Amino acid sequence: MKENILEMQLKELVSKENKYPIKRKKGFAVCYTRVSTQEQAFNNGSLETQLNLIKEYAERNCVHIVEYFGGRFESAKTDGRKEFMRMLEYVKKNKDVSFILVTNYDRFSRTGAAAGKLSEDLRKEGIIVKSILQEIDTSTATGRFQENMMHLMNNLDNSMKSDRTKVNTKEVMLKGYWPYAPPLGYENLNKKQRACNHKYVITKEGNLIKKVFQLKAEGILMNQEIIDKIKTLGLEIKKGSFKGIIINPFYAGYVTGNLLEGKLVKGKHPALIDLKTFLKANEVLQLAPTNGIPKVYRHEQVPLKVFAKDERSGFPFSGYATKDVWYYKTKNSPIPVNINAAIINRSFSSFLTQFEYNKKEKDALRKQLVQKLRIKLSNLTQEIKLTKKNISEKNNLLEKLEMKFLKDEISMEIYEKHASKIKSEITNLTKELQQGQIYGSNLEKVVEKCLEIAQNISHTWVTASFDNKQRLQQLVFPEGILYNKEKNRVRTLKVNSLFGSIPTLTSDTEEIKKGNIEKYYPKNASVDLRRIELLSKHIHHKVSTRLFLY
Repeated sequence: MKENILEMQLKELVSKENKYPIKRKKGFAVCYTRVSTQEQAFNNGSLETQLNLIKEYAERNCVHIVEYFGGRFESAKTDGRKEFMRMLEYVKKNKDVSFILVTNYDRFSRTGAAAGKLSEDLRKEGIIVKSILQEIDTSTATGRFQENMMHLMNNLDNSMKSDRTKVNTKEVMLKGYWPYAPPLGYENLNKKQRACNHKYVITKEGNLIKKVFQLKAEGILMNQEIIDKIKTLGLEIKKGSFKGIIINPFYAGYVTGNLLEGKLVKGKHPALIDLKTFLKANEVLQLAPTNGIPKVYRHEQVPLKVFAKDERSGFPFSGYATKDVWYYKTKNSPIPVNINAAIINRSFSSFLTQFEYNKKEKDALRKQLVQKLRIKLSNLTQEIKLTKKNISEKNNLLEKLEMKFLKDEISMEIYEKHASKIKSEITNLTKELQQGQIYGSNLEKVVEKCLEIAQNISHTWVTASFDNKQRLQQLVFPEGILYNKEKNRVRTLKVNSLFGSIPTLTSDTEEIKKGNIEKYYPKNASVDLRRIELLSKHIHHKVSTRLFLY
């Protein structure tokens, strides 16, 4: 009795250590059919032919097909196909299935050695991959060798086709033609023709993407703010797709890709955005505070990181601490620059005093700034026109939806689902429109807020939180600042036109009296006089406001 128990334990141990092929019932199978392209699926009848051949084989050999898989287009270059994976999962769970029936081994897989390995793993589970047009006895070593050779030959054939396709595609791209689907914002009017006959046009969405590039190039709004703004105009861009759009040279009129090994070729398609704006948008994208700088490093001691750049090399400063002392340093610059953070912070704070003024001149300054802004607002903005047009289109769409509901063409559920979405979009667009009109009609308030901040701007910056420091410095200097360590000098090439006007309009500014204002703002300084955004949340008198100037 004791010996029998020991023998049973020994058998259990041996069965666990040695993986013998599982024996399944003969006579049950699944059917797998596929073609490589959608065009083959709909036009050449290959799927129906494969299915008929497999059914005839099953009937002749008394094999019962318990389930059908495939019946669609799936490339066999990889084994991650949806129907293919569903079939593998089924046969492994269903212990009655002993065959996978295919017309040819290339219908099963074209992955070469990986296909052979997969067949071997299935064989250990008691499942045979059976090609009905290639009679091979895989129960013998010779038969298994033949099957593996079939898989390898199919993979070789696939690789050779791929190489020929790559060569041809590369030649087409070198001529400036784009052989793939166009990115968002373009439409191909000749979709099913050769790449040399493709005709691309810029769509309505393309015009909004053009606006995305322009807003990014300005360097005022953050990525999410641009996404939100464009959404109110009728185009939804996912946050994860934003960077891909900005860095895609197709929009600037060029084609490139892995086949061209990074080479840029002037495309035959129309450019959506000019090259200068495209490059500027990418420059701003690369210098964004979130680019390469983890958000966790939001230290109060280094608010100028990334925003400030070394004047000689042009490389941005990052921040680090040693023995509780904070420093700014350049990364990967030809000549490394390290400097105590407190020194640059003090220099920047002192630099801000150039915008401060005598309280006695506030009224005169206000009048001159308001007059200047009225001139800017005399030009109608394209954004307001586009928003009004979009509101009109949404209202028309809502009316059509209501008519369909009244005529019982759609159910209450469908009507409420779509109507609520459209109404929400109209509300957001209306708010956007009202916002622009309010800002246009309240120039005095815009100027007043600017003057309040500028009056003691250096102290405001010093006492502000990390986030508010960055908002304020980005507001005044949209392109950041340059710092010269040898001269301990801060300067900038671009200043917000509203703040930049204060020194030139202040009669008692010492630098203007000496004629040295160009010391800080060179003649070739790029000053954006078209758009001002002021984000001031708890910066001055705990006022939260957003001001736009068009």
